[in-house]
Amino acid sequence: MTQLLKELECLGLSLSNWINSHTSYIESLNGWLQNCILEPRERSKNRKPFSPRRALAPPIFVLCRDWCAGIKALPYEELSHTIKYFVSNLHRTIDQQDKELHEKYNSVAASTIDESEDDSSHLCYIHESLTKLVHQLTKFSEASLKMYQDIRQKGEAAQTAYHSCSRQNLILK
Repeated sequence: MTQLLKELECLGLSLSNWINSHTSYIESLNGWLQNCILEPRERSKNRKPFSPRRALAPPIFVLCRDWCAGIKALPYEELSHTIKYFVSNLHRTIDQQDKELHEKYNSVAASTIDESEDDSSHLCYIHESLTKLVHQLTKFSEASLKMYQDIRQKGEAAQTAYHSCSRQNLILK
């Protein structure tokens, strides 16, 4: 159980670092692209902010904006909370088992029936926490896949629209 605890702590930390790095990267890339846009100095009240779809900007603008929004919408907080919850349950179980083991060695009147009932309740508690963790991992994975598919589809649509608009402009010239 100690090895499982270490691995889950590593998973939680690695996942957190990955999400934070990924978010920072795509926000920086999106911000850099937004700095490449020359907007008029004075905007009228009715003028909307730049939208890559409305302006038919190069598809990278659409891709980065959607990717930035998509990564922020992933259910990472729920997954992180579930990992922390499972790790704390494992900590409690390990501490409780260590305490019981210590009491067993210090006490001659330890009952084997009580021990098996305690072990069973610990395992049920761990099983319940592990089930929640697997559910959240599945939910996060499905949301990530859906985000990827949506970004890909919207990126392809933006690319098609951009190339169609470029060809029409060439024909009109």
